[in-house]
Amino acid sequence: MSERQAQSDIFVGINGTGKTTLLRNVLSKVQEIGERILIVTPDPVEWREVPPIHHRLTHHIATYTGIRRIVYFPGCMELIQKHFRNGSLVFDDARVYIHAQSTDFMTWIQIRRRQSGIDLFSVFHGLTQVPPVYFTFSSNLFLFYTKDNIKRRNEYIDEDDFLNIQEARKRIQTEIRKGNKHYFERIILDERFKL
Repeated sequence: MSERQAQSDIFVGINGTGKTTLLRNVLSKVQEIGERILIVTPDPVEWREVPPIHHRLTHHIATYTGIRRIVYFPGCMELIQKHFRNGSLVFDDARVYIHAQSTDFMTWIQIRRRQSGIDLFSVFHGLTQVPPVYFTFSSNLFLFYTKDNIKRRNEYIDEDDFLNIQEARKRIQTEIRKGNKHYFERIILDERFKL
């Protein structure tokens, strides 16, 4: 785990575009190779088929195998930072709780995730909801249909990447008009993850 590049992928799109379906497909492949997965969700309605980690048994974050979910609560991220290693961490509907996190946590999750052996998958409804630090350290952007003003993120994204995102967004809007409501494009933000 420590010898590989730990990736950070962003899934962006409005409700019903297929983000969760794509993420489930990715996670099924992660499960096939036997990696641990922890899904952070803002409420108990999502990912109900995944066994939960109860908030009183958070020490299990360090020891469980397979896939688990935890419903976000204040202090949750600090427990993850302290106990979770060697696996995939999913922030589903991250806009609900990610902005409340400390700078220390955001630095750890983006900069130190390789040392902790963590692949990060974060789901947002629009590019303007993605914290700026993500654009410096992310590997891939899976862009679905969005309605936000992406120009508001221009100053945080590499110029070439931003042009690629703008062009992809136009193609996505064209496909949506054709009725292809689940169309998305992958924008590579880190060339090490091209394959």
